[in-house]
Amino acid sequence: MTSGLNDEQLINQLLNGDRDSEGILYSRYYPKVYSRCYSFAKNSDDAFDMTQEILLKALSHLDSFGGNSKFSTWLYAISTNYCITYTSKKSRRYYDDIKAAHQILEERMDEEDFMERVRWEALESNLDEFLGLLSEEERQLLVLKYRMNYSVKELQKKFDLSASAVKMRLLRARMKIFQIISLEEAA
Repeated sequence: MTSGLNDEQLINQLLNGDRDSEGILYSRYYPKVYSRCYSFAKNSDDAFDMTQEILLKALSHLDSFGGNSKFSTWLYAISTNYCITYTSKKSRRYYDDIKAAHQILEERMDEEDFMERVRWEALESNLDEFLGLLSEEERQLLVLKYRMNYSVKELQKKFDLSASAVKMRLLRARMKIFQIISLEEAA
């Protein structure tokens, strides 16, 4: 019976063509991946879609799992990266909807207000590029806090830090972004 096997044994069987092993791994990790996705998506439909996509991709690319870590760790990293990318794209679509609404309002603004709005939109459109100049942890902190509306308490749990450490790292990351923007505006 294959359900009593550990992850590595199931992976070996799957790589050798045993499709039952795929179903067992899928069932074993579905709840954990779904929970991870739900923490990002905040709704069950998106979390379901994300979970399906992650598990199908991970299980179809098991040959890239080197075995240097536990399968669960590898899958958790894939899940987290996918969720961050997914929510970033979703917030980008939301930003595009907001931008369209701003265009309607711009017709009613005077010239000075319009130029200020254009300046801020240019900065906002380059924000992803600016975030790319930060470390991975700084970028994740800022995205989770300001795009995904994570609380300090949620960030504490995610990064295993104290509240003061989270606040200090957020402050430092914001200061770096402000420096980058200042240099961009001066150029």
